[in-house]
Amino acid sequence: MADAKKSRSAIRTKSSERKKSANKADRGKGGNPQEEEVKESLAYKVISEDQTNALKELTPRELEAKLAEILNLTNYHISLPEACVLDYYVAGFWFTKEENFNNQQTSAFFTLLKILVENIKDKHMSLAESLVEFKRLLVGIGMENCPKSGGLECFDISQAKVITNYFTDSLFQHFKLYEFLFTQEPSEEVITTEVKVEVPPMADIPFPPPLDEGMTEDLWREYIMTPPTTPEPETNDEAGENEEVSKEKGKTDEIAKDILTTIKPEHIKTIIRKTADGIFENFKIEVETKLKERENNYAAKITKR
Repeated sequence: MADAKKSRSAIRTKSSERKKSANKADRGKGGNPQEEEVKESLAYKVISEDQTNALKELTPRELEAKLAEILNLTNYHISLPEACVLDYYVAGFWFTKEENFNNQQTSAFFTLLKILVENIKDKHMSLAESLVEFKRLLVGIGMENCPKSGGLECFDISQAKVITNYFTDSLFQHFKLYEFLFTQEPSEEVITTEVKVEVPPMADIPFPPPLDEGMTEDLWREYIMTPPTTPEPETNDEAGENEEVSKEKGKTDEIAKDILTTIKPEHIKTIIRKTADGIFENFKIEVETKLKERENNYAAKITKR
């Protein structure tokens, strides 16, 4: 009886050892694909090392266009969900530049960014499920030879805290907004507005046109400048008055001519003599007074001698 019990226990131990060895072989051959997938690094899955180097040298505007090309976001100019996703990717990549992540860390962070966004967009995960997934991806940071790793082992513990704070502030805090964005279809509204724009003419080299409305002087004089006022026509009353004045003037001229024809030459001589005597009489008196003064002066000088 004792020998039989020993043989049975030996058989059981051998069978258990065989099962263990079979399980190890299955694990080595890929028997648990989930563990292998977890152990794989997240770096260079979405953007390669060359792309990471090239993206770091771009400006925000250029980075937006390049990421749209890499991620095949062709309608971000007119689609609100694509525009929000692209904006979030650009902000996340710029965050890696500010934190001075190396190429491997930048690529791994970008993959993590894309996974969390697609969990909301495609898999429609809740906030609790997204937090569990994020926690699973952080496993293995700061640990050596960890059997289960989320693929972010290129980061240290301090960087993990920074990453956690970033996703908390940018994604999880506004989770309902992103959930609403990816689940509700926005109503399309087409608004057209006609705007007439007048372009000024090109400048004439070497001198530009006048500053008044940016047009040439000829056009300004022809179409804009206020024309001079036209003279008002003369009324009939003024014309009648002018005719009367001219008639009276003609009459006086005729009367003067008649008077000159009636005067005799003797009368003219007497008139001229009288006018000359009236004019020269004052001059004569003045001359006589001066002569008397001189005579008195000479007489005074003689008496002194």
